[in-house]
Amino acid sequence: MAQFMVVADDTIVNTALPSIGRDLGLSERSLAWVVNAYLLLFGGFLLLGGRAADVLGRRRMFLVGLALFTLVSAVCGLARSDELLVGARGLQGLAGALLSPAALAILVTTFAEGPARTRALGVWAALLGLGAATGLLAGGAITETIGWRWVFFVNVPIGLAVLAASLRLLPADPGRRERATLDVPGAVLVTGGLLAIVYSVVESHEQGWTSALTLGGLAAGAVLLVAFALREGRAGDPLVPPRLVRRRSVSVSNAIMAFAAAGMFAMFFFVSLYMQLVHGWSPLRAGVSFLAFTFAFGLTSGVATKLMPRVGPRAMLAVGLLAAASGMLVLSRLGVDAGYWSALAPALALAGVGMGLGFVPLTAVATGGVAGRDAGIVSGLLSTCQQVGGAVGIAVLVTIASERTADVVAAGGGQAAALTEGFQAAFVVNGAMLLATIVLVPLLGRARVRAVTVPA
Repeated sequence: MAQFMVVADDTIVNTALPSIGRDLGLSERSLAWVVNAYLLLFGGFLLLGGRAADVLGRRRMFLVGLALFTLVSAVCGLARSDELLVGARGLQGLAGALLSPAALAILVTTFAEGPARTRALGVWAALLGLGAATGLLAGGAITETIGWRWVFFVNVPIGLAVLAASLRLLPADPGRRERATLDVPGAVLVTGGLLAIVYSVVESHEQGWTSALTLGGLAAGAVLLVAFALREGRAGDPLVPPRLVRRRSVSVSNAIMAFAAAGMFAMFFFVSLYMQLVHGWSPLRAGVSFLAFTFAFGLTSGVATKLMPRVGPRAMLAVGLLAAASGMLVLSRLGVDAGYWSALAPALALAGVGMGLGFVPLTAVATGGVAGRDAGIVSGLLSTCQQVGGAVGIAVLVTIASERTADVVAAGGGQAAALTEGFQAAFVVNGAMLLATIVLVPLLGRARVRAVTVPA
Protein backbone atom coordinates (compact mmCIF):
# COMPACT_ATOMS: atom_id res chain seq x y z
CA MET A 1 0.00 0.00 0.00
CA ALA A 2 2.88 2.36 0.72
CA GLN A 3 4.37 1.71 -2.72
CA PHE A 4 0.92 2.15 -4.27
CA MET A 5 0.62 5.63 -2.72
CA VAL A 6 4.08 6.66 -3.90
CA VAL A 7 3.57 5.53 -7.50
CA ALA A 8 -0.01 6.81 -7.72
CA ASP A 9 1.22 10.27 -6.72
CA ASP A 10 3.29 10.31 -9.92
CA THR A 11 0.07 10.58 -11.92
CA ILE A 12 -2.91 11.36 -9.64
CA VAL A 13 -2.20 15.10 -9.66
CA ASN A 14 -2.11 15.40 -13.47
CA THR A 15 -5.87 15.29 -14.00
CA ALA A 16 -6.40 17.75 -11.12
CA LEU A 17 -4.01 20.43 -12.42
CA PRO A 18 -6.62 22.56 -14.27
CA SER A 19 -8.81 22.72 -11.13
CA ILE A 20 -5.80 23.54 -8.93
CA GLY A 21 -4.79 26.33 -11.30
CA ARG A 22 -8.26 27.89 -11.32
CA ASP A 23 -8.72 27.66 -7.56
CA LEU A 24 -5.30 29.04 -6.56
CA GLY A 25 -4.78 31.32 -9.57
CA LEU A 26 -1.56 29.58 -10.61
CA SER A 27 0.35 30.24 -13.80
CA GLU A 28 1.17 27.39 -16.18
CA ARG A 29 4.77 27.39 -14.94
CA SER A 30 3.68 27.12 -11.30
CA LEU A 31 1.34 24.26 -12.20
CA ALA A 32 4.22 22.43 -13.87
CA TRP A 33 6.20 22.66 -10.65
CA VAL A 34 3.37 21.01 -8.70
CA VAL A 35 4.41 17.89 -10.65
CA ASN A 36 8.11 18.62 -11.12
CA ALA A 37 8.89 19.33 -7.45
CA TYR A 38 7.75 15.81 -6.59
CA LEU A 39 9.73 14.19 -9.43
CA LEU A 40 12.84 16.25 -8.71
CA LEU A 41 13.28 15.36 -5.05
CA PHE A 42 12.01 11.81 -5.47
CA GLY A 43 14.52 11.04 -8.22
CA GLY A 44 17.35 12.98 -6.59
CA PHE A 45 17.26 11.37 -3.15
CA LEU A 46 16.46 7.73 -3.95
CA LEU A 47 20.04 6.44 -3.69
CA LEU A 48 20.54 8.26 -0.41
CA GLY A 49 17.24 6.85 0.85
CA GLY A 50 18.25 3.33 -0.16
CA ARG A 51 21.59 3.48 1.60
CA ALA A 52 20.05 5.11 4.67
CA ALA A 53 17.75 2.09 4.92
CA ASP A 54 20.79 -0.22 5.00
CA VAL A 55 22.68 1.86 7.55
CA LEU A 56 19.94 3.23 9.81
CA GLY A 57 17.44 0.38 9.58
CA ARG A 58 14.87 -0.51 6.93
CA ARG A 59 11.86 -0.59 9.24
CA ARG A 60 12.91 2.70 10.81
CA MET A 61 13.33 4.47 7.45
CA PHE A 62 10.09 2.95 6.17
CA LEU A 63 8.16 4.33 9.12
CA VAL A 64 9.86 7.76 8.91
CA GLY A 65 9.18 8.01 5.15
CA LEU A 66 5.57 6.86 5.56
CA ALA A 67 4.85 9.30 8.40
CA LEU A 68 6.39 12.21 6.47
CA PHE A 69 4.52 11.30 3.29
CA THR A 70 1.20 11.20 5.16
CA LEU A 71 1.85 14.49 6.94
CA VAL A 72 2.86 16.49 3.86
CA SER A 73 -0.07 15.03 1.90
CA ALA A 74 -2.34 16.80 4.40
CA VAL A 75 -0.31 20.01 3.98
CA CYS A 76 -0.73 19.79 0.19
CA GLY A 77 -4.49 19.48 0.58
CA LEU A 78 -4.62 22.49 2.92
CA ALA A 79 -2.33 24.70 0.79
CA ARG A 80 -3.66 28.14 -0.13
CA SER A 81 -0.65 29.36 -2.15
CA ASP A 82 1.59 28.02 -4.86
CA GLU A 83 4.69 28.38 -2.64
CA LEU A 84 3.24 26.15 0.07
CA LEU A 85 1.85 23.61 -2.40
CA VAL A 86 5.07 23.30 -4.42
CA GLY A 87 7.18 23.10 -1.24
CA ALA A 88 4.98 20.38 0.23
CA ARG A 89 5.06 18.45 -3.05
CA GLY A 90 8.85 18.53 -2.89
CA LEU A 91 8.72 17.11 0.63
CA GLN A 92 6.36 14.42 -0.65
CA GLY A 93 9.01 13.43 -3.17
CA LEU A 94 11.67 13.33 -0.45
CA ALA A 95 9.43 11.15 1.70
CA GLY A 96 8.86 8.82 -1.24
CA ALA A 97 12.63 8.56 -1.74
CA LEU A 98 12.96 7.35 1.87
CA LEU A 99 9.91 5.09 1.73
CA SER A 100 10.13 3.26 -1.60
CA PRO A 101 13.62 1.67 -1.37
CA ALA A 102 13.08 0.77 2.29
CA ALA A 103 9.86 -1.04 1.38
CA LEU A 104 11.47 -3.08 -1.40
CA ALA A 105 14.48 -3.85 0.82
CA ILE A 106 12.14 -5.21 3.49
CA LEU A 107 10.57 -7.56 0.93
CA VAL A 108 13.95 -8.74 -0.34
CA THR A 109 15.34 -9.46 3.14
CA THR A 110 12.12 -10.95 4.57
CA PHE A 111 11.65 -13.66 1.92
CA ALA A 112 14.38 -16.08 0.82
CA GLU A 113 14.85 -16.54 -2.92
CA GLY A 114 12.21 -18.87 -4.30
CA PRO A 115 8.41 -18.93 -4.71
CA ALA A 116 7.67 -16.72 -1.70
CA ARG A 117 9.97 -13.90 -2.81
CA THR A 118 8.79 -14.26 -6.41
CA ARG A 119 5.19 -13.78 -5.28
CA ALA A 120 6.13 -10.79 -3.11
CA LEU A 121 8.11 -9.14 -5.93
CA GLY A 122 5.28 -9.90 -8.34
CA VAL A 123 2.90 -7.87 -6.17
CA TRP A 124 5.51 -5.13 -5.89
CA ALA A 125 6.09 -4.96 -9.65
CA ALA A 126 2.35 -5.02 -10.34
CA LEU A 127 1.89 -1.93 -8.19
CA LEU A 128 4.16 0.07 -10.52
CA GLY A 129 1.68 -0.08 -13.39
CA LEU A 130 -1.48 -0.39 -11.31
CA GLY A 131 -0.56 2.57 -9.12
CA ALA A 132 0.23 4.82 -12.06
CA ALA A 133 -2.94 3.87 -13.96
CA THR A 134 -5.13 4.07 -10.86
CA GLY A 135 -3.68 7.51 -10.14
CA LEU A 136 -5.10 8.77 -13.43
CA LEU A 137 -8.48 7.18 -12.73
CA ALA A 138 -8.67 8.35 -9.11
CA GLY A 139 -7.46 11.86 -9.95
CA GLY A 140 -10.25 12.38 -12.44
CA ALA A 141 -12.95 10.85 -10.25
CA ILE A 142 -11.93 12.72 -7.09
CA THR A 143 -11.51 16.08 -8.84
CA GLU A 144 -14.94 15.90 -10.50
CA THR A 145 -16.82 14.72 -7.40
CA ILE A 146 -15.35 16.05 -4.14
CA GLY A 147 -12.66 18.46 -5.31
CA TRP A 148 -8.93 18.52 -6.06
CA ARG A 149 -7.84 18.84 -2.43
CA TRP A 150 -8.93 15.25 -1.81
CA VAL A 151 -6.37 14.13 -4.37
CA PHE A 152 -3.93 14.78 -1.51
CA PHE A 153 -6.19 14.17 1.48
CA VAL A 154 -6.89 10.59 0.31
CA ASN A 155 -3.34 9.66 1.33
CA VAL A 156 -3.97 10.58 4.96
CA PRO A 157 -6.35 7.77 6.02
CA ILE A 158 -4.44 5.28 3.87
CA GLY A 159 -1.11 6.38 5.33
CA LEU A 160 -2.38 6.20 8.91
CA ALA A 161 -3.80 2.72 8.34
CA VAL A 162 -0.55 1.49 6.79
CA LEU A 163 1.44 3.09 9.61
CA ALA A 164 -0.64 1.29 12.23
CA ALA A 165 -0.34 -2.03 10.40
CA SER A 166 3.42 -1.56 9.91
CA LEU A 167 4.02 -1.04 13.62
CA ARG A 168 2.35 -4.41 14.24
CA LEU A 169 3.50 -6.48 11.27
CA LEU A 170 6.97 -5.37 10.19
CA PRO A 171 9.82 -7.19 11.92
CA ALA A 172 12.24 -5.13 13.99
CA ASP A 173 15.52 -4.12 12.39
CA PRO A 174 18.22 -6.67 13.22
CA GLY A 175 21.18 -5.60 15.31
CA ARG A 176 24.41 -4.94 13.42
CA ARG A 177 27.60 -6.83 14.14
CA GLU A 178 29.72 -4.12 12.60
CA ARG A 179 28.97 -0.44 12.57
CA ALA A 180 28.31 0.91 9.09
CA THR A 181 28.62 4.58 8.24
CA LEU A 182 26.84 6.72 5.68
CA ASP A 183 29.18 8.02 2.97
CA VAL A 184 28.25 11.70 3.30
CA PRO A 185 30.59 13.06 0.56
CA GLY A 186 29.37 10.37 -1.83
CA ALA A 187 25.75 11.13 -0.90
CA VAL A 188 26.28 14.84 -1.62
CA LEU A 189 27.89 14.12 -5.00
CA VAL A 190 25.32 11.60 -6.26
CA THR A 191 22.30 13.52 -4.94
CA GLY A 192 23.61 16.77 -6.45
CA GLY A 193 24.28 15.04 -9.77
CA LEU A 194 20.84 13.43 -9.93
CA LEU A 195 19.12 16.67 -8.90
CA ALA A 196 20.97 18.60 -11.62
CA ILE A 197 20.06 16.06 -14.29
CA VAL A 198 16.41 15.66 -13.26
CA TYR A 199 15.99 19.44 -12.95
CA SER A 200 17.50 20.01 -16.40
CA VAL A 201 15.27 17.35 -17.91
CA VAL A 202 12.00 18.58 -16.37
CA GLU A 203 12.83 22.17 -17.40
CA SER A 204 13.85 21.21 -20.94
CA HIS A 205 10.25 21.53 -22.16
CA GLU A 206 10.24 25.21 -21.16
CA GLN A 207 13.91 26.06 -21.81
CA GLY A 208 14.66 23.83 -24.82
CA TRP A 209 17.26 21.08 -25.07
CA THR A 210 19.92 23.40 -26.49
CA SER A 211 19.49 26.19 -23.93
CA ALA A 212 22.38 27.15 -21.66
CA LEU A 213 20.37 26.13 -18.58
CA THR A 214 19.62 22.63 -19.91
CA LEU A 215 23.09 21.90 -21.30
CA GLY A 216 24.80 23.45 -18.28
CA GLY A 217 22.65 21.47 -15.85
CA LEU A 218 23.24 18.20 -17.68
CA ALA A 219 26.99 18.87 -17.82
CA ALA A 220 27.10 19.74 -14.11
CA GLY A 221 25.17 16.58 -13.28
CA ALA A 222 27.53 14.45 -15.38
CA VAL A 223 30.60 15.97 -13.69
CA LEU A 224 29.16 15.32 -10.23
CA LEU A 225 28.30 11.72 -11.10
CA VAL A 226 31.80 11.10 -12.48
CA ALA A 227 33.24 12.55 -9.27
CA PHE A 228 30.89 10.26 -7.34
CA ALA A 229 32.12 7.20 -9.27
CA LEU A 230 35.75 8.11 -8.54
CA ARG A 231 34.91 8.68 -4.89
CA GLU A 232 33.19 5.30 -4.54
CA GLY A 233 36.25 3.47 -5.82
CA ARG A 234 38.30 4.82 -2.91
CA ALA A 235 35.73 5.09 -0.09
CA GLY A 236 36.03 2.64 2.80
CA ASP A 237 32.22 2.30 3.16
CA PRO A 238 30.85 3.52 -0.20
CA LEU A 239 27.28 4.64 -0.78
CA VAL A 240 27.05 2.37 -3.85
CA PRO A 241 29.60 -0.46 -3.50
CA PRO A 242 31.40 -0.93 -6.86
CA ARG A 243 30.88 -4.70 -6.56
CA LEU A 244 27.15 -4.11 -7.13
CA VAL A 245 27.65 -2.01 -10.25
CA ARG A 246 30.01 -4.68 -11.63
CA ARG A 247 27.29 -7.33 -11.24
CA ARG A 248 25.83 -7.77 -14.70
CA SER A 249 22.39 -8.74 -13.41
CA VAL A 250 22.17 -5.48 -11.42
CA SER A 251 23.57 -3.06 -14.02
CA VAL A 252 21.75 -4.51 -17.06
CA SER A 253 18.38 -4.94 -15.33
CA ASN A 254 18.57 -1.36 -14.08
CA ALA A 255 19.31 -0.10 -17.60
CA ILE A 256 16.32 -2.03 -18.96
CA MET A 257 14.15 -0.67 -16.15
CA ALA A 258 15.03 2.90 -17.16
CA PHE A 259 13.88 2.30 -20.75
CA ALA A 260 10.77 0.35 -19.72
CA ALA A 261 9.70 3.04 -17.23
CA ALA A 262 10.31 5.72 -19.86
CA GLY A 263 8.00 3.87 -22.22
CA MET A 264 5.23 3.32 -19.69
CA PHE A 265 5.08 6.78 -18.12
CA ALA A 266 5.31 8.45 -21.54
CA MET A 267 2.42 6.28 -22.72
CA PHE A 268 0.25 7.40 -19.79
CA PHE A 269 1.15 11.04 -20.48
CA PHE A 270 0.37 11.03 -24.21
CA VAL A 271 -2.71 8.80 -24.13
CA SER A 272 -4.22 11.02 -21.41
CA LEU A 273 -3.62 14.11 -23.57
CA TYR A 274 -4.98 12.34 -26.65
CA MET A 275 -8.22 11.42 -24.88
CA GLN A 276 -8.83 14.88 -23.44
CA LEU A 277 -7.45 17.22 -26.13
CA VAL A 278 -8.36 15.28 -29.28
CA HIS A 279 -11.54 13.47 -28.22
CA GLY A 280 -12.61 16.05 -25.62
CA TRP A 281 -13.22 13.48 -22.91
CA SER A 282 -13.53 14.53 -19.27
CA PRO A 283 -10.72 13.65 -16.82
CA LEU A 284 -12.99 11.00 -15.28
CA ARG A 285 -13.76 9.31 -18.59
CA ALA A 286 -10.09 9.44 -19.57
CA GLY A 287 -9.11 7.84 -16.27
CA VAL A 288 -11.70 5.07 -16.60
CA SER A 289 -10.39 4.35 -20.10
CA PHE A 290 -7.06 3.24 -18.64
CA LEU A 291 -8.79 0.26 -17.00
CA ALA A 292 -7.94 -1.77 -20.13
CA PHE A 293 -4.28 -1.34 -19.26
CA THR A 294 -4.86 -1.84 -15.53
CA PHE A 295 -6.68 -5.16 -15.88
CA ALA A 296 -4.20 -6.51 -18.42
CA PHE A 297 -1.22 -5.45 -16.30
CA GLY A 298 -2.61 -6.91 -13.08
CA LEU A 299 -3.64 -10.21 -14.67
CA THR A 300 -0.33 -10.68 -16.49
CA SER A 301 1.74 -9.79 -13.43
CA GLY A 302 0.06 -12.63 -11.54
CA VAL A 303 0.70 -15.05 -14.40
CA ALA A 304 4.34 -13.92 -14.58
CA THR A 305 5.05 -14.85 -10.96
CA LYS A 306 3.91 -18.42 -11.67
CA LEU A 307 5.66 -18.85 -15.03
CA MET A 308 9.00 -17.19 -14.30
CA PRO A 309 10.62 -20.05 -12.33
CA ARG A 310 9.84 -22.39 -15.24
CA VAL A 311 10.57 -20.32 -18.34
CA GLY A 312 13.24 -18.05 -16.86
CA PRO A 313 13.30 -14.26 -16.57
CA ARG A 314 15.13 -13.59 -19.85
CA ALA A 315 12.53 -15.23 -22.08
CA MET A 316 9.66 -13.62 -20.19
CA LEU A 317 11.30 -10.19 -20.29
CA ALA A 318 11.96 -10.41 -24.04
CA VAL A 319 8.33 -11.36 -24.73
CA GLY A 320 7.14 -8.56 -22.44
CA LEU A 321 9.24 -5.90 -24.17
CA LEU A 322 8.07 -7.15 -27.58
CA ALA A 323 4.41 -6.98 -26.52
CA ALA A 324 4.84 -3.51 -24.96
CA ALA A 325 6.59 -2.23 -28.08
CA SER A 326 3.77 -3.66 -30.23
CA GLY A 327 1.23 -1.82 -28.08
CA MET A 328 3.09 1.47 -28.62
CA LEU A 329 3.22 0.91 -32.38
CA VAL A 330 -0.53 0.19 -32.43
CA LEU A 331 -1.07 3.46 -30.56
CA SER A 332 0.98 5.22 -33.24
CA ARG A 333 -1.73 4.31 -35.76
CA LEU A 334 -4.54 6.06 -33.84
CA GLY A 335 -6.31 8.69 -35.89
CA VAL A 336 -8.41 11.68 -34.87
CA ASP A 337 -11.61 9.61 -34.88
CA ALA A 338 -10.25 6.33 -33.48
CA GLY A 339 -12.79 4.38 -31.44
CA TYR A 340 -12.11 3.23 -27.90
CA TRP A 341 -13.12 -0.43 -28.17
CA SER A 342 -11.93 -0.88 -31.73
CA ALA A 343 -8.50 0.75 -31.39
CA LEU A 344 -7.53 2.34 -28.10
CA ALA A 345 -8.53 -0.40 -25.62
CA PRO A 346 -6.74 -3.23 -27.51
CA ALA A 347 -3.56 -1.14 -27.74
CA LEU A 348 -3.65 -0.31 -24.02
CA ALA A 349 -4.32 -3.96 -23.15
CA LEU A 350 -1.38 -5.11 -25.30
CA ALA A 351 0.91 -2.60 -23.61
CA GLY A 352 -0.38 -3.76 -20.21
CA VAL A 353 0.37 -7.38 -21.03
CA GLY A 354 3.91 -6.45 -22.05
CA MET A 355 4.62 -4.33 -18.99
CA GLY A 356 3.13 -6.94 -16.67
CA LEU A 357 5.38 -9.64 -18.13
CA GLY A 358 8.40 -7.34 -18.03
CA PHE A 359 8.43 -5.67 -14.62
CA VAL A 360 8.20 -8.87 -12.56
CA PRO A 361 11.39 -10.51 -13.95
CA LEU A 362 13.20 -7.16 -13.97
CA THR A 363 12.58 -6.67 -10.25
CA ALA A 364 13.46 -10.27 -9.44
CA VAL A 365 16.75 -10.26 -11.38
CA ALA A 366 17.83 -6.82 -10.09
CA THR A 367 17.39 -7.88 -6.46
CA GLY A 368 18.19 -11.60 -6.73
CA GLY A 369 21.20 -12.94 -4.85
CA VAL A 370 21.85 -9.60 -3.13
CA ALA A 371 23.27 -9.71 0.40
CA GLY A 372 20.98 -8.33 3.08
CA ARG A 373 23.39 -5.49 3.85
CA ASP A 374 22.98 -4.19 0.28
CA ALA A 375 19.22 -4.66 -0.15
CA GLY A 376 18.40 -1.00 0.46
CA ILE A 377 20.88 0.45 -2.01
CA VAL A 378 19.98 -2.10 -4.70
CA SER A 379 16.33 -1.15 -4.21
CA GLY A 380 17.28 2.52 -4.41
CA LEU A 381 19.18 1.93 -7.66
CA LEU A 382 16.18 0.21 -9.23
CA SER A 383 13.76 2.95 -8.11
CA THR A 384 16.16 5.65 -9.31
CA CYS A 385 16.33 4.13 -12.79
CA GLN A 386 12.55 3.85 -12.83
CA GLN A 387 11.98 7.46 -11.76
CA VAL A 388 14.75 9.14 -13.77
CA GLY A 389 13.97 6.98 -16.80
CA GLY A 390 10.32 8.06 -16.67
CA ALA A 391 11.20 11.75 -16.37
CA VAL A 392 13.76 11.65 -19.20
CA GLY A 393 11.46 9.60 -21.44
CA ILE A 394 8.57 12.04 -21.12
CA ALA A 395 10.84 15.07 -21.69
CA VAL A 396 12.45 13.62 -24.85
CA LEU A 397 9.18 12.39 -26.35
CA VAL A 398 7.38 15.67 -25.56
CA THR A 399 10.02 17.44 -27.64
CA ILE A 400 9.45 15.04 -30.54
CA ALA A 401 5.66 15.36 -30.33
CA SER A 402 5.75 19.16 -30.01
CA GLU A 403 8.01 19.58 -33.05
CA ARG A 404 5.80 17.34 -35.19
CA THR A 405 2.64 19.17 -34.03
CA ALA A 406 4.22 22.55 -34.85
CA ASP A 407 5.18 21.34 -38.33
CA VAL A 408 1.62 20.20 -39.08
CA VAL A 409 0.15 23.49 -37.80
CA ALA A 410 2.63 25.45 -39.94
CA ALA A 411 1.52 23.42 -42.96
CA GLY A 412 -2.10 24.45 -42.35
CA GLY A 413 -3.36 21.41 -40.45
CA GLY A 414 -6.10 21.61 -37.83
CA GLN A 415 -5.33 21.51 -34.12
CA ALA A 416 -6.75 18.02 -33.50
CA ALA A 417 -4.94 16.57 -36.51
CA ALA A 418 -1.69 18.30 -35.53
CA LEU A 419 -1.85 17.00 -31.96
CA THR A 420 -2.65 13.50 -33.17
CA GLU A 421 0.32 13.43 -35.54
CA GLY A 422 2.56 14.66 -32.74
CA PHE A 423 1.36 11.86 -30.47
CA GLN A 424 1.83 9.36 -33.29
CA ALA A 425 5.46 10.42 -33.73
CA ALA A 426 6.08 10.02 -29.99
CA PHE A 427 4.56 6.52 -29.97
CA VAL A 428 6.66 5.43 -32.97
CA VAL A 429 9.86 6.46 -31.16
CA ASN A 430 8.58 4.90 -27.93
CA GLY A 431 7.90 1.58 -29.64
CA ALA A 432 11.25 1.62 -31.43
CA MET A 433 13.03 2.32 -28.12
CA LEU A 434 11.37 -0.67 -26.43
CA LEU A 435 12.19 -2.91 -29.39
CA ALA A 436 15.83 -1.81 -29.26
CA THR A 437 15.93 -2.54 -25.52
CA ILE A 438 15.40 -6.25 -26.26
CA VAL A 439 19.07 -6.46 -27.35
CA LEU A 440 20.06 -5.88 -23.71
CA VAL A 441 18.18 -8.95 -22.47
CA PRO A 442 20.86 -11.56 -23.43
CA LEU A 443 23.39 -9.51 -21.42
CA LEU A 444 21.57 -10.56 -18.25
CA GLY A 445 23.32 -13.91 -18.58
CA ARG A 446 21.73 -17.08 -17.31
CA ALA A 447 19.95 -15.45 -14.40
CA ARG A 448 17.15 -17.63 -13.12
CA VAL A 449 14.72 -17.49 -10.24
CA ARG A 450 15.33 -20.48 -8.02
CA ALA A 451 12.29 -22.65 -7.47
CA VAL A 452 12.87 -23.69 -3.86
CA THR A 453 10.49 -24.20 -1.00
CA VAL A 454 10.45 -21.36 1.49
CA PRO A 455 9.06 -21.95 4.99
CA ALA A 456 6.01 -19.86 5.86
